[in-house]
Amino acid sequence: MFDHHGAANNITQNQQTLQSRFDNMKNQFTPGYKAEVVEFNEIMSSTMGGGAKVKKTSISFEQGKIFKTQTKTNMAINGRGFFVVSDGAQKHYTRDGRFEFQDGALKDNFGKTVVGFPLDTQGNISGQEGPVAMNMDPNTKLYAGKYTDFKIDEAGKVYGIATLTDPTTGQRIETTTPLYQVAVASFANAGGLQRSGTTAFQESEESGDPMLGVAGQGALGEIKAGSLELSNVDYMQEGAAIGMTKQNYQANMAAFKAMDQLTKSALGLVR
Repeated sequence: MFDHHGAANNITQNQQTLQSRFDNMKNQFTPGYKAEVVEFNEIMSSTMGGGAKVKKTSISFEQGKIFKTQTKTNMAINGRGFFVVSDGAQKHYTRDGRFEFQDGALKDNFGKTVVGFPLDTQGNISGQEGPVAMNMDPNTKLYAGKYTDFKIDEAGKVYGIATLTDPTTGQRIETTTPLYQVAVASFANAGGLQRSGTTAFQESEESGDPMLGVAGQGALGEIKAGSLELSNVDYMQEGAAIGMTKQNYQANMAAFKAMDQLTKSALGLVR
């Protein structure tokens, strides 16, 4: 006997899988994007008289390739960990390091503020986490009122650069002052994170609470300044999966339509 319920479920599952695969393909060139995988696990149901399938969505946090850019505020993490960004109400966690200074603060591509730790003049953490902020005076063009420029090193430290000229010798002297350390977060189970944006995530009961640290601490990866991490979408793999899913969808739809037509014809004969 043809299982209408099972066929309809298969069609729905094919549609959901295709949508997930198309989303991955759409974001294959989005820095820091992590591929989504939809799985259907079969469970036994006494009330349904057979097997039922539940949808499970997981994220692949496999490392993406890192490439150099021309933007010094770009950052990438090579290894484990997430950048921490805040929308003012909640913290989010991302591998997308498209950062730049806007309105006096280091922000991501979606306007969220990058979280870091303040540093003392020796480069040691001297306070609680907060926004990485450095205003530029529009009149003097100085950062924080006294720095002519800034830089970010491979440890994720932000420095203010002051350039002075000796009035006697005319020699230019450059000094660097550590200001912030970009925060990096880790989770007991990163696979349990929930997507809160295209490249952003939030913690859940399954992921556990975030543990804030800095690049290179413990199992946390290193920061690559002036770089971005590419998405980890495998174009060939996604393309093959889409082709197979489309075939399954078409086969299920054809069988469903054919049986539906036979059912209608049988009912017509009975009448």
